[in-house]
Amino acid sequence: MKSISLITMAATTGLATANPALYQQETPHAFNPAGTPSASMTIDVSGWQFNDAQGSGLNQVLSVFVGHHATITGIAWNLNLTSIGASWGSEATMLFEGQINLTVSQDDAPISNMNYSSGGEIDLTDAGIPNILVSPDGILDIEFFETFVDNAGTGDAFFEPNSTITIYGRALPTPNTLALIGLAGLYSGRRRR
Repeated sequence: MKSISLITMAATTGLATANPALYQQETPHAFNPAGTPSASMTIDVSGWQFNDAQGSGLNQVLSVFVGHHATITGIAWNLNLTSIGASWGSEATMLFEGQINLTVSQDDAPISNMNYSSGGEIDLTDAGIPNILVSPDGILDIEFFETFVDNAGTGDAFFEPNSTITIYGRALPTPNTLALIGLAGLYSGRRRR
């Protein structure tokens, strides 16, 4: 497994970050028992937008069925990001299940169709971050938000075509279950307005 350097920090600290920044949102955490089969799921996030500050009703939230009581143990990405107007690439952040923030760009400037890749799976615990515990309903929520809002109500950044996130974990559905769910395990994609 390839590894890249990550700076980890609690969401409340004001420490400087390196490219990329993957950090913990809140504590405490527990872990699923060892020995549970692992699986991965690739999610197409092309077209998803970063609209407003965390928790805003204007933000888009992607909800993906990953399996009841699933534990996400790793994340990989290959993303093409474009910021809008004066918005910076480093302001676009994804919040996984209210626990882990991922900011793939550290470009403190506007960007256009910039590619950011993890170069393979990033194991969360290897990066010093607790695994993501999915709620009992089995749905992983990913909120797309801005850390600084430049274009209130109209969007600050978006993913270009061919942008994907791959999640790795335990108790994710088997490939046969994914076929039944359809759309590569996409249970629902709700966009808040």
